[in-house]
Amino acid sequence: MRKMEQYFYDGQFLKCYEEAKRQASSGEDEQAEKFLKLFQKYEYDNFPQPTREILQSIERSNESYAENDEVEQLRAIRDEQQFAAKVRQLEHDVRSAGDERKAQSFYIQGHLFLMAHHYDESVHCFMEAVKHNSNKALFYGIAGQTMNRFNWSPFEVMAYIERAIDLDPENPRWHWNKALVLTQLYKDLQEEPFLGNALIAIEKASETCRGDQVSLRNGIDSTLENLKEYLFN
Repeated sequence: MRKMEQYFYDGQFLKCYEEAKRQASSGEDEQAEKFLKLFQKYEYDNFPQPTREILQSIERSNESYAENDEVEQLRAIRDEQQFAAKVRQLEHDVRSAGDERKAQSFYIQGHLFLMAHHYDESVHCFMEAVKHNSNKALFYGIAGQTMNRFNWSPFEVMAYIERAIDLDPENPRWHWNKALVLTQLYKDLQEEPFLGNALIAIEKASETCRGDQVSLRNGIDSTLENLKEYLFN
């Protein structure tokens, strides 16, 4: 199997797209043209690029991150005027603050919209967080996870999950999400390599999941059992 196809069936669509462009530029290549046609509608050329290495956020045992603390502080506010003032400050930050604070403000608003069941707005905010801080795996990963939860195209979702894994390959959550999307692609397209790579991804998720991550472990184990049913049916 060619590298281009290996990337495709492993859900590394950004890498597949770049390889397809290289292959197409060297002469006529029907497979490369097919991939280019598929991916160009998702504007991968404009996908955010990391600019530097940073220390990535570590998921806590309760599935939260340090970046979520501000969300919990807002949820604890009982005074409506005080809450409204905090939200106005978030909105001000996304207009006037530096990029890192803009990204964090969008991330917080994404969670607030998610809790309010405004799902499109939530995804938009997570995507904006990525645009303003393209170095943080958490922002890519939560954007992709939320998109997948609400049935966005796998070819949109996986670009975010792929980048989250590239930036933070030891976070089991991103490998778990990768397995979920690859499984959906297998169900949609009935291409066996998607299923095989989904199993590899869920095994990586299991390997990297810490002992204290009980809730995440339960999700990973449940997905693994579902994959086994596909394999043996």
